[in-house]
Amino acid sequence: MSSFKVIVIGGSIAGLTLANILERYNIDYVLLEKYRDIAPQLGASIGVLPYGFQILEQLGVCNKVEAISEPIEKMRSFGPDGTRLNAQDGFGKMLSEITGYKMCFLDRRQLVQTLYDNLKDKSKVLVSREIFKIEQLDGQVRIITKDGTAFAGDLLVGADGVHSRTREEMWRIADLEAPEYDTDTLKKSIKCTYKCLFGIAERPDGIADDTGFKTFHQNRSYLYQTGPENKMYFFAFLKNAEKTIHASIPKYTAEDIETVAAEYGNDSLFPGLTFGDLLRRRKTAVLVPLHEYVLERCFYKRAIVIGDAFHKFNPLTGQGGNSAIESAGLLADLLRDIIDQKSDITDSMITAQFTTFQGQRKPRAKTLMEAAMGLQRMEALETRFHKFINLSIMSKLHPNKLAPGFSEFCSPGHVLQYLPPPPQRGAVAADEVVVAEPKQRSMAVTAPAIVVMLLIAAISPVVLNVFNLTGSGSQMVQIYTLITTTAVNGLWVVESYRPGQFLGPLYSATPYILASIFCGWEIILPIYFAIYIFRSHSRGFYYPHPRTINLGAAKSLSTGLLVAYILPILHTITGLKHFVSDISGWMIPVAHLILPVLLFLGERSFMKSSSNMKLAEILYNTRDMPHLSRFYALIVFLASTVHVVIASQVLSQLRMDELSLPMISSGAVQLACLTLAIATWCLFTVWDLHRVNVIRTSALPATALCILGVVLLGPGATVIGLWGWREYALEASRLRK
Repeated sequence: MSSFKVIVIGGSIAGLTLANILERYNIDYVLLEKYRDIAPQLGASIGVLPYGFQILEQLGVCNKVEAISEPIEKMRSFGPDGTRLNAQDGFGKMLSEITGYKMCFLDRRQLVQTLYDNLKDKSKVLVSREIFKIEQLDGQVRIITKDGTAFAGDLLVGADGVHSRTREEMWRIADLEAPEYDTDTLKKSIKCTYKCLFGIAERPDGIADDTGFKTFHQNRSYLYQTGPENKMYFFAFLKNAEKTIHASIPKYTAEDIETVAAEYGNDSLFPGLTFGDLLRRRKTAVLVPLHEYVLERCFYKRAIVIGDAFHKFNPLTGQGGNSAIESAGLLADLLRDIIDQKSDITDSMITAQFTTFQGQRKPRAKTLMEAAMGLQRMEALETRFHKFINLSIMSKLHPNKLAPGFSEFCSPGHVLQYLPPPPQRGAVAADEVVVAEPKQRSMAVTAPAIVVMLLIAAISPVVLNVFNLTGSGSQMVQIYTLITTTAVNGLWVVESYRPGQFLGPLYSATPYILASIFCGWEIILPIYFAIYIFRSHSRGFYYPHPRTINLGAAKSLSTGLLVAYILPILHTITGLKHFVSDISGWMIPVAHLILPVLLFLGERSFMKSSSNMKLAEILYNTRDMPHLSRFYALIVFLASTVHVVIASQVLSQLRMDELSLPMISSGAVQLACLTLAIATWCLFTVWDLHRVNVIRTSALPATALCILGVVLLGPGATVIGLWGWREYALEASRLRK
């Protein structure tokens, strides 16, 4: 046992998870719990999510938790009038196929008890010991409990919840010793917009096991889930009249519960059941304000807070307890790192590990908090826009459409580094065990890249206006522009079928094609790239978002390309002069628009034949890659052939002094801007793939190849060739290390 000792405040999920890990890591600790019972009945429930389960599995309690909980297999959602909006019978199956685990509900105290029972040495857990004061944080930690007992250790961890006494004491000392710590700003970050009446009720008759329900009303929403032993866990999320901050956040009494029951008791949950009906069957009920915050600083000297003391989310998404488990796991690993160095652990070493913890946890916690806030606004129908999106679109989606979102918040979950990894159950492995290194791109890089693309979009209009240029250019310019825009269109339609683009600004290629026809490809293409750069800055864009596109669409790519562009191709083959006369007419715009239509038809036909396929087979497979490769190869062949032929003609005319150099046309300027946008995009893509370890060697060779490709094969062939290589590189980066 290490001589290093950790004092853990709070027998919470975070505290007991940390205790279990410290015991496994042979790190000495003592845990102090203020209640007399380690697992009191506080009326709360918890939904354990996949990234929480994976740590519980490493600790050996996963099967125990699954045995005493009830999974969500089916989801039902209802509108304000009780009308059923959706019945998702495959919710549990979807989550299990993607992550390997289902979301399971149980009493919070049951999870706490299970974690406690899993400890081999329970003498280190002391009840009826509430922290009163921190006396020392320099060199060593010393605290006093309310009964006057003193405890000393090397490090203090506050896992004592949203009303953390550890945090209060840490801030008190910081105010005295380091006013620049700015606790006032930290306090002001703790805000409250909603309150929640939650509890456990006897399940009404006729409700099947393993079912979750949501009901949406104006400025409030309801979540209720079946539980073991004929229970019904319920949550009523009610918007407050005003937002409150820190000390002004209200506290509620039993009388407030009755007030809420009287005001909202007639709300329909679904036909035949009102909120009042459910409340009358309650066993426990608690009304609490919903604090929302992620503290900018979670430690001071040798004291740190984790779990709800550090970050608190709206419980609608069920992230709070799972994030507490994750926080405990990361902190324990960081402590083990320095303890294994076999040297005296100094203040600076602890500060370094705390800083790493804060740096890793804060961005993820903020993402989860903001996601919960956004979902709450939508489900509470706060505005007409939220009402339309929720009732008309989101609540009617098939679970398959939600899969990328679930994988994105589960895959970053921490895996304990000093225990055997959990088995790979689902299609999506944890970020920490794959070759790729997903990370959010900073706005310090993203914003300038977007600005560069927008500047490129502005070049053509400015140049044409300043120099008053006209004319579509020579035949060669027009042919070259056609093949380049064909390559661009191919890229657009492929990207529109990425599952992660669903309902996003890149979900359809058609708006960009139409805009390009009317405004110019040289303007719309860099704007598209700017949007793509913004979309791709998120942590999950390259992994775990699915790379695979719809198989029906993939199968239709090559045929669709030939069918869409058959007339332009025939005109090119049979006579350049006759073809050129149609360039500015109907033929080319129609050809560009036909391609996404043909792919849509292919997608529809595939959906009819894939109803029995597993979700993982649809979203995470490589069956689309041969079809993509043929499509990319076809475009590269056509684009590079046109480039070589035209380049040869130009060089030949130069040698014979026959090249005419008329005044620069608008068509030539537009083509130059297209080329500049594509070349810039290729270089950015190479850099970005290297950033997330998809390119695992130096990025210089790929950069050089892109530059040479633009010169020797042309921009269209180069960007599509890069995209074809990118498919294989992305797939390889998803493999386990």
